[in-house]
Amino acid sequence: MSKGNKTEAKKILGLIGIYIVIYVVCTAIFIALFHTPVLANMKVLMYRGIGLLILTGILSAIVMGIVRKFWKFVTVRDIIMVFVIFCCVNMVLFTLIPVTVERSVSVFMLSYMDENSEKTFTKEDIGEVFTAKYVNDYGAFDKRFDEQLVTGTIVDNGDGTYTITDEGRFIVTMFRGVSTMFNTDQRLVYPNEN
Repeated sequence: MSKGNKTEAKKILGLIGIYIVIYVVCTAIFIALFHTPVLANMKVLMYRGIGLLILTGILSAIVMGIVRKFWKFVTVRDIIMVFVIFCCVNMVLFTLIPVTVERSVSVFMLSYMDENSEKTFTKEDIGEVFTAKYVNDYGAFDKRFDEQLVTGTIVDNGDGTYTITDEGRFIVTMFRGVSTMFNTDQRLVYPNEN
C-alpha cells in the first residue's frame, strides 16, 4: 500500500471514529435530557422526544463543525451527515422502544405477570387487571384523549362534546394508507365496518 493510500485510509478510519464518538456521546446526552426539565412542558412523550432529538442533533452537527476546525478533511457534508444519521437512527430507536414501552398493552401485561409471578392467571384475569389498572387506574384512555386535544386532532366544542379536526382527518387518512400498505388489522382504522 502506497503512502498516499495509507494516509487516505487513516483519514477514513479517523472520520468513522469521529462519527461513532459523536453519535455515542450525543445519544447519551439525548437520553439524559429525559431526566431534566428541558421541554418537560411537552406532555406527549413523542413530541418531547422529537424536540430533544432535534436539539441533540444540532449539538452533534456543532461538535462536528468544531472537529472540522482541527481536521480539515472533515467537510460540510460530514456535518450534515452526522446530523442526519444521528436523528434518523435515534428516531427509529426512540419510536421503536420508549414510545412502544409507554403505550404497549403487551409491556403492561408482561410486567404485571412478572411482578406477580407466584400466581397463575387465566386470560380473563389478565383482561380484568388490564381494564381495572391500565384503563381505569392509570387513565390510559384519558391520557390518549388528552394527547389528541394537545396535538389538535380533536377540538373541545365547549359544551361537553368534541369534534375531529381537519388535522385529525388528515392523520386518519395517513393511518388508513399505512394500514392498507402494510396489511395491518383494518378494524383499528375502520372501527364501524367490522
